[in-house]
Amino acid sequence: MTKVTKAISLLAILAGISLASTTVQAEPTLDEVQQRVSERLPGIAVSSLSKSSVSGLYELVTDGQVYYVDETAEYLVDGSLIRLSDRTNLTDARLGGIHVSMIEEVGEDNMLIYEPQKPSNRSITVFTDISCGFCRRLHAELDTLLEEGVRVRYLLFPRAGIGSQGHKDLESVWCADNPQGAMTVAKAGGNIEPATCDNPIEQHMALAERIGLQGTPLIYTDSGEKIPGYREAGVLASMVNESEPVTN
Repeated sequence: MTKVTKAISLLAILAGISLASTTVQAEPTLDEVQQRVSERLPGIAVSSLSKSSVSGLYELVTDGQVYYVDETAEYLVDGSLIRLSDRTNLTDARLGGIHVSMIEEVGEDNMLIYEPQKPSNRSITVFTDISCGFCRRLHAELDTLLEEGVRVRYLLFPRAGIGSQGHKDLESVWCADNPQGAMTVAKAGGNIEPATCDNPIEQHMALAERIGLQGTPLIYTDSGEKIPGYREAGVLASMVNESEPVTN
């Protein structure tokens, strides 16, 4: 074999290796990625698995939280996905919608609701406690929200835990003849008649744990925005009325 022939043969071999290394493998199906996730994370209940806005990265939702995995399910990302062009936190936006759906599963029969005079389909949902100073401050501004056509839905979260005085006080509010009036009295520092009955407080607390509540008030607008801590009622009303509600 001449040097020229050897050179041509070597180039052919290298070209074949290069071609093989750059061949694009078929993209796995969601079922295939799901199977790999199940193998890597046995016992994890996956609520949903879908393609993210980043090529090769999949959004994994489990128990109200969002994670990301690659197509091999070898790597898992626990953190926020941020689109730098407009600084949008895509993870937070997605989480808000997920949490609103979880809240809706509670059902309005298991919420303490303040209604505007005129019927409205716009609302905020607030995890609240009687002894929380900022919860009291927000409640004192309730009329502003109602006048702007925003329904206020309370979920009850005694910060001191089950069996605490705060838990008993919230149960007394729920079981009162007029729960809305009893809550207003209690948040103003007044006394309410002790009462017991079936109540959803433990259900509210379990939901709060699933969505990662770290303090009260924790507010969700019906557009899916999560607001940890106090926000002026007028600002909240504008946030609601200048947005579109989440559609499930």
